[in-house]
Amino acid sequence: MIFYFSATGNSKYAAERIAEATDDRLIFLRDAIRGRSYRYEAGRDERIGFVVPTYFFGLPSILNFFLEKLQLSGYQDQYIYLVLTCGGSTGNAAEQMAKLLKKKGMVLSAQFGIPMVDNYVPLGRIADKESAARKLDEAEEYIEEARRAIRTRGLGDYNRCKGSAPAVMTAAAYPLYVHGRSTRPFVVTDQCIGCGLCQEICPCGAISLSGGQPVWAKRTCVQCLGCLHRCPVEAIHWKKADEERGRYYNPRVEP
Repeated sequence: MIFYFSATGNSKYAAERIAEATDDRLIFLRDAIRGRSYRYEAGRDERIGFVVPTYFFGLPSILNFFLEKLQLSGYQDQYIYLVLTCGGSTGNAAEQMAKLLKKKGMVLSAQFGIPMVDNYVPLGRIADKESAARKLDEAEEYIEEARRAIRTRGLGDYNRCKGSAPAVMTAAAYPLYVHGRSTRPFVVTDQCIGCGLCQEICPCGAISLSGGQPVWAKRTCVQCLGCLHRCPVEAIHWKKADEERGRYYNPRVEP
């Protein structure tokens, strides 16, 4: 089984490509949490994968939440792996994962990193289509390496994009994510057509519609920016600082 989370398609694409090679089932964390599906049976020879984006050189909060509630029956030292997609570096995210699994009596068998298109618009512009396509082409090498190793249950650290000082990077940046996941910076312009897509895709139920427009009903969220990137009319912004920075969804995967 492969548990994955994705807001802009990068991790979904990686998860689907791995599933093609291993014939493992895919479980979308957003849907699992909405359905309160936390109990899973692991077959004796089953691979257990987690494919998620890296936020501030650490794990997205939705994975932390899911792991706290996860009840994995039949676990007997099965092969567990983590695939981290990132805009540049993953930092110490895999070590965070290893510690969370250890608390549940489980062991991380292997880790992988896949650099893809950076889409965190609060800090910069999205690459143009040509540059993004080139980045996705380059990611195929990393995906194929992960597919081969996972298929044969390769052990160890395959992550080639942790950065030069992963522990320092995560220690410095991740607290900004943990304590800075405020929904206050989100704004909606008059372009909004009230389609409700943002409410539908929000992984933590932070958005509701009021008078036909989205309202952030929770003080914090995952900060996946799925609402911003997937709004069909680009009516959702981050303090309006992103108006010229573009929007992104991996063109090689279905939303």
